[in-house]
Amino acid sequence: MTFNKYISHPAKTEDGEPTLLIGEGGRFDSDGHLRTVADRVVEACYGQRLADGTPAEAVAEVVGLIHDFAKLTRWAQKHLRDEPFKHSDEYRYHAFPSALVTLYCLQKCRDDVGAHAAEVATLVVAGHHDTQSPPESSKLAENYGRTTAEVRENYERVNDQLEDIGDEVPERADHIIRTATDGTGSWEDFRQWHDDRTEPVGGAHDQQMYFARMDDGDTEAGYYGDVVRLWTALKFADQTAASGIEDHDLGGTFPEQSDLKRHVDDLEEGDGVLANLNDLRDRARRDATENVEALVESDDVGLVTLPTGFGKTYTGLSAGLRAADINDSRLVYVLPYTSILDQTASEIQSVFGVSPYSRAFTLHHHLSNTYTGLGDHYTDADIGRSPGALHAESWLSGLTLTTTVQLFESLAAPTARQATRVPSLHESVVVIDEPQAIPEDWWQIVPVLVELLVDTYDATVILMTATQPGLVEYGSDELTTRELTDDTDQYTDFLADHPRVTYRLHDTVRTDLGDEYATLDYPTAGGRISEAAENGRDVLAVCNTRASAEELYQHVTPMVGVEGNAPVELGRHLHDDVEETGELPSPVALRRLALDAVAEQEADTVYAFLSGNVRPDDRKLLIDALYDDEAGDENDPDPLLDGDESVVLVSTSVVEAGVDVSFDTVFRDYAPIPNIVQSGGRCNRSFGGETGDVVVWRLAEPEDGSAVPSLVIHGGDGGDALPLLRETGHVLRRYAADGSIDESTMVSDTVGEFYESLFEGELDPGNKRLADAVASASMSELEGEHMIDEIEGYEDVIACLTDEERGDLLVDDFGAGDIGTHPGAQVNTDPDAWTNEVTIGNSRYLLVDARDAPYHPVFGVR
Repeated sequence: MTFNKYISHPAKTEDGEPTLLIGEGGRFDSDGHLRTVADRVVEACYGQRLADGTPAEAVAEVVGLIHDFAKLTRWAQKHLRDEPFKHSDEYRYHAFPSALVTLYCLQKCRDDVGAHAAEVATLVVAGHHDTQSPPESSKLAENYGRTTAEVRENYERVNDQLEDIGDEVPERADHIIRTATDGTGSWEDFRQWHDDRTEPVGGAHDQQMYFARMDDGDTEAGYYGDVVRLWTALKFADQTAASGIEDHDLGGTFPEQSDLKRHVDDLEEGDGVLANLNDLRDRARRDATENVEALVESDDVGLVTLPTGFGKTYTGLSAGLRAADINDSRLVYVLPYTSILDQTASEIQSVFGVSPYSRAFTLHHHLSNTYTGLGDHYTDADIGRSPGALHAESWLSGLTLTTTVQLFESLAAPTARQATRVPSLHESVVVIDEPQAIPEDWWQIVPVLVELLVDTYDATVILMTATQPGLVEYGSDELTTRELTDDTDQYTDFLADHPRVTYRLHDTVRTDLGDEYATLDYPTAGGRISEAAENGRDVLAVCNTRASAEELYQHVTPMVGVEGNAPVELGRHLHDDVEETGELPSPVALRRLALDAVAEQEADTVYAFLSGNVRPDDRKLLIDALYDDEAGDENDPDPLLDGDESVVLVSTSVVEAGVDVSFDTVFRDYAPIPNIVQSGGRCNRSFGGETGDVVVWRLAEPEDGSAVPSLVIHGGDGGDALPLLRETGHVLRRYAADGSIDESTMVSDTVGEFYESLFEGELDPGNKRLADAVASASMSELEGEHMIDEIEGYEDVIACLTDEERGDLLVDDFGAGDIGTHPGAQVNTDPDAWTNEVTIGNSRYLLVDARDAPYHPVFGVR
């Protein structure tokens, strides 16, 4: 059966036209899917070389032109038209026959392509419809490199498919092969090449032997990087072409660097110590921006090491934008926590005047509504996401703000959905903020993936934190680092001259008891916090687990008094106001509610709580009510942390890094030194008044917990391969002879010695299995690996609180688009109960009525 038109994809709409395979009348032009994909794969690999030195573009063009070759069969064409056919469903499969043609084109017809490159390209085309990870050679060897009845059936089916093409459309097959081989190959020659290698079908013929050798365990250096590079480039090209995204829509625009400079210049200079601090902030930004030019020309990894509060965000943005401008590429700014992302996104929108749905800026994390507005003529594609979502999730905008998890999981055996963003990393600038938050299990694989970014994708990588973990220095023999700020000691010297905080060790951590842990009970800890909050002082307590934070909060807030006055709880007032008005209050309105309650009840303290169980919208609102001095005007109440009343905030580590709040005293449950330093960055950020205290204690097991919280999160004697707490204790006790450590010493000497003790001693931090899997290109070993394992046990929960959320989602008929419009209502947790359950695609969502029992006004989802 010959068709008038051979198509690659069905029409996207009922009245639309299908996508042609090679163009009208068999012409190879921009109307044909193969030509479009080939051009985009070549563009994604432009100027690159594979590990064996083969120019990637030559291989990329063949991969793009041939990947859908076997859609020329009548079975594939009937399937694309939704027409029935008599043979088994496998007859429409086109990946392996197309891979055979790819092997022929590269191995026999291209003298400039080596055996390594031909093998990688064959593997990539054979697995170009894989969804969970890039293809693995051992699987191809298993399916086509053994002498079994099943493998014989596979080859017989392939022969039938090739016979069908030869009977029906040999001229089109010949046209494709001649185009892919610059005229040196042909359909007739391919058939002879294939027949010579596959007779007899049941024997150990050349074809089987070729694929059997792909599983000999002798993986060449660079094999993993080349498979990922070509597979992700093909995924990107195939999906963008199938979705109807035009060439002119593949790029992004760039935020104006001058907007950032103008914003920084307009900031208040301050007086006294603050004036000196602002001068240092500006110096760091200028140094990093100037020094990044040399970094771009090198293969080094840049470091920005600045204490908390010294302007890292502006420094990183300025240096990153300058580097991206030099490279004429994109900036990918990476942060560890979604709470910090949302805050940084608001700052970016304010500074640059950009929308997160524009080609200039994309906000991408698992709870964000990620899309680019491309125009009404775009519709949903059969790839499962709209062109606008595909554009944004492929990081095609000029500036993408995303998470550490999204970046590194996309480089470690990416899924089909993650794959489309990897080509955008070519010659990009990647700023990794707070790298010390990378989970310990990934400490060995992350340096390998950074090498991949630098060596394979020619990316410029910058690590930026107050507590440099030394991952690259200790974990890579290939990469070297360079500081982007001149004279880094000047910043710690400033802290020595103008100390903000003193770190104090509680008795529960001052003594090394070996396997015995001295712990502090919650009633006593709550009493200490209440004492510290007297006389208008503000206190933050950071806990390691949600259960621990809830129990501590309950022992901090006073019982309802004899006159019936309840404590002034910020979360409860927020929730009560939404029940009354149907919408979230503004930060200024929430401040008024709290202050009115303080006056009515003659209270002197406002209590607040933050954890991952609290909705992201509510967390942001609580933080803004506490600290955002730009909310409201001069007639509105000041931020609660600037008022006369004390504020007590109990939180998990969601407040630990990158969140702009400042307290007089901070209590931190025992954790590795970098976590302690990050929590200390929430104390006396503005150098105001007396030196603040950061008290480190070890909280006991909560009433409904199963272990001491510090051990639950950070490990110790319970089988964790990396005893971070043991090394923390050794270092802290060496420096805290009198029980205290000054800030300058803490952010420099103790951090440096902590990481040195981990990496240069007998310890072998990180999961070596992950790094070995990259070296051996074992995709199945990496498939499904997650940076944050505990999230696997959590559900996607949508807590509907406002009238709009309840009206959109607590109804019988809604879709993925409705969920995407309310990212601030989405929580990852393990709920006790839920109102409704829906499944959309591969995702399961639990809907919670946040005005009902499953949602606590203070603690969030229960």
